[in-house]
Amino acid sequence: MSILNGPRLNFWGGISTDVSVPNNSPTLPTGATSTMDLFDLTTSVVAPAAQGYSDEQLYALINAPDPEIGPQSRYTAGGWNHYGEHVVTLHNALISSQGTPGNIEPSGDLVGQPVYLLGSLVPGTGQGPYSGPMMVDLDPTATTTTQIFVGGLQIGDGDTPQLLIRWDSVCSSFDVNTRVLLPPSMDSPGSFHGSGTFQLTFPLSSIVSYNPDSAGLKALIEAPGATGIVLRFVMFEMCPTLTTAQLNADYAARQFSPNPSIGRVIGTLATAYANEPQICPPGRQLVNADEDISSVAYAEVANDLLSLDMVNLIPKQTFRARRDDITSPIGPNVNYGTLTIAAGNTSVALYQPDNPLLLDYYLYGGILDVPLNPTLLQQVQSNPLSISAPGNPGTGPLSAPEIAYRVYTDQRNSYFDPDSRSIQVTLQARYLGGPMPQDMQVTIAASPTNTYQGKQYWDFLQFPASLTIASGQSSASFSVAPNDNSGGLAGFTTLTYTIDNDATYPTYSNFRKYARTDFGIPAGSQVTWDQVYQNVLRFHYLAFPAMSRYIQLNQPDAVMGFKQAILARISPDYQNTTLYMSVVRSMSPSQRALLTAWLNGTPWQP
Repeated sequence: MSILNGPRLNFWGGISTDVSVPNNSPTLPTGATSTMDLFDLTTSVVAPAAQGYSDEQLYALINAPDPEIGPQSRYTAGGWNHYGEHVVTLHNALISSQGTPGNIEPSGDLVGQPVYLLGSLVPGTGQGPYSGPMMVDLDPTATTTTQIFVGGLQIGDGDTPQLLIRWDSVCSSFDVNTRVLLPPSMDSPGSFHGSGTFQLTFPLSSIVSYNPDSAGLKALIEAPGATGIVLRFVMFEMCPTLTTAQLNADYAARQFSPNPSIGRVIGTLATAYANEPQICPPGRQLVNADEDISSVAYAEVANDLLSLDMVNLIPKQTFRARRDDITSPIGPNVNYGTLTIAAGNTSVALYQPDNPLLLDYYLYGGILDVPLNPTLLQQVQSNPLSISAPGNPGTGPLSAPEIAYRVYTDQRNSYFDPDSRSIQVTLQARYLGGPMPQDMQVTIAASPTNTYQGKQYWDFLQFPASLTIASGQSSASFSVAPNDNSGGLAGFTTLTYTIDNDATYPTYSNFRKYARTDFGIPAGSQVTWDQVYQNVLRFHYLAFPAMSRYIQLNQPDAVMGFKQAILARISPDYQNTTLYMSVVRSMSPSQRALLTAWLNGTPWQP
């Protein structure tokens, strides 16, 4: 079961992600061919090479125009947004269709209602929310470690919205692939070509209120077997709000404005059922055979329907015409000609390019529901699926075969504190959507997430090289733990899972291990401001200046003035909320202990 099998609400609109990006690289370009180490991102401190510079000098270097010219330029030396607060905001995202599989219509009692993602309430008080969802990278240099911390969801406006959910959760990006083909480059990071898919599940207990007279909500919430509401959304066509010239002019005028990335969002809200993954799209998986695209579709069979989540499968031909236009109709995808859905050698359905479900796909969440007679149902259940189209001049053909054996997991991003002993990882494995027809081996391999290639930065985990999914089973678990020889070293690593030696579209988990250190400070001594600033706060003052709009992190009196708020926000009670300090989860337990000792005036105990 998944979003494909029960009642659905689909929506689309605009989205912005206001992330601060100087920490996307540990180095800072200082010339066309020269760089300077700026940060050690594994330990969240300023790099030794930059220690001799004043904060003002480093700010000037970060905000200077990028000395490199061309498609790889980074707006400023520090990237395209230095002053972001990491907030994710939906813009004019409205319900566009509702119904049950096979009966989804662009009309209904909720069509036109706005959808909002919410930030967290203050733990223990119920006050707030004071901010929205927060986008956080486990490894800021990587492209596949993005998370969004969320505090709830709302449909409708006013004091009595149609639906109000309060629930602290985190979702992680899964299918990061090509969503826009042209132009080959533009005044934007290269990610403007891509899309990111996120999913999270709200249990029924998280629903604060809903309109009992809404047919659409009653269908979702009161469906037989319902355990909650699942949200899947895709963001794409993302680019910074300001161009390079506009951002450089803004900084030169000392405005220092945020420059969020803005784009499109397509989403689906549906009934959640028991034993479904929480943040990972389940079901059968089809992958675009074009390696430059590698986009994905998901399929489920239920109630004599083949339902296909194709929101990412077919790309758009070109980026939107106006950079800041993120709320007008999205427009059609690439026209590949007649679309054929098949099971083995049997054609299941044909769709013409002008079919409203393809032409106006975004109104329907990008989902197709294909009716099956008994013969087709048997073919679909017992044969690999495929989606194909002949193509038109300039597009080439479309070919998206099913990966017969699929492995996936809810555990995308995990953190190891120095005292963490192990994490139990559960892998789900499917053959044509069902259990294994025979014993199958899943290979497990570690590698760097991105920038930090030295083995001391990523080779710090103990785990089995493989595990077996037994015949008739659909899951298996294993333990992953820090290598005892890794000591206090910190870093990032990825575990990749491959079933049947098929690396067409592997699944992976990312891990961050925090450092254990005493900072060279003798036990029992009093912590000084200089020690806490250099080892904890300076990194955040430089990389995330938006924090200093609330607490001036380079001023001891200002920091001490917010003592109670800081102690609360670095505590475990806030850890899974959108209000945690730091929001990007970059403070290690050792750093939080050092900051706590200084704030409380207690002797240092590493």
